[in-house]
Amino acid sequence: MSEKKQKKLPGIARLITGVAGFWIAVALVLPWMQTLPVIRPIMDIIIAADLDANQYFYTQSEETFAAQSHMRSGIRRSEQ
Repeated sequence: MSEKKQKKLPGIARLITGVAGFWIAVALVLPWMQTLPVIRPIMDIIIAADLDANQYFYTQSEETFAAQSHMRSGIRRSEQ
C-alpha cells in the first residue's frame, strides 16, 4: 500500500466508528432513556402538551411564567 492510503485508513476507521456510535446513541440509547423513571414524567408532559422538546425548557422556567403572566394581563387590559 502507498503511504497516502495508510494514512487514510485510520481516519476512515474513526469516521465509521463515530457515525456508528452516533447512530447507536440516537437509535438505541435515547429511546431507552425515555423509559427511565426520572425522564418519563418529563416525556409525558411534552407529549400531553404537544410540545416540541426544545420548548420544554421555556414552559418550565419561572421567568417565562412571570413574563407570560405580564404579557397576558397586558393583552387583557388593551382589549378592554
